[in-house]
Amino acid sequence: MKKRLRHRVRVIGILFAFTVTITPTSFTKAAERNEARVAQAIHNVQLLAPHAGPRPASINDNVRQGTAVRTGSDSRAELAFTDRTLTRLGANSLLSFGEGEFDFANGSILLYLPKRSGGARINTAVATAAGSSFTAMAEYRPKSWIKFIVLDGRGIVSLKHHPGETRALRAGQMITVRRGAIKLPEPQDVDLSELIKTSLLVTQFPPLPNLTLILSEANNQQISPPSSRVIDPTGLDTRDQRAATERVRPKSRFDR
Repeated sequence: MKKRLRHRVRVIGILFAFTVTITPTSFTKAAERNEARVAQAIHNVQLLAPHAGPRPASINDNVRQGTAVRTGSDSRAELAFTDRTLTRLGANSLLSFGEGEFDFANGSILLYLPKRSGGARINTAVATAAGSSFTAMAEYRPKSWIKFIVLDGRGIVSLKHHPGETRALRAGQMITVRRGAIKLPEPQDVDLSELIKTSLLVTQFPPLPNLTLILSEANNQQISPPSSRVIDPTGLDTRDQRAATERVRPKSRFDR
């Protein structure tokens, strides 16, 4: 009986020590994602704080949790966090953030999560994308579809109202989820080389910290092409996020 008691006390002590060890780290990561700095503000970028009217964003403005960032047409923005996480917004986008959560209402974004950042999730009304160390793009048209692309690392996409429906994405893959979907389609391969050259979320900002890794993934695609064709299943080439389509694909009325 005494041995069992001593064993339980020892186990509780170990668990307590483990909790004390990891809790400050968890709090630190959460705190580092509660506030960002405006690193880039191109053309019409506004900050929408709770209970306050919109105001123009300026370089080095602090953006606190709960404040939304909105871009106008032909506008872009970049937010830099203390843990080196970067978020870029394309034209006509709306985004707010919390502790490891990015609430994405419209437009296009790029999210770079460095190693040991604690992970994060992109939330939309249709689906979510989560990862612990990855670079991903998302394009969201609320009345039509949400598109996720992984440039580096791996991510998990799940349906908002059917959380058991998930798909894993690796670098160079994209998934497009239609509004009202109850099942996720299979991921599609995209041409990373073409995407890097054409996306304004890459070309109109300073080089990403992990650009070398993304270029390496793009080179791997050239050396060992995917078994499936490289396509854009939506047939849309948007200005801020042109997922590389088949080079021989006929022009459609959606192409710009």
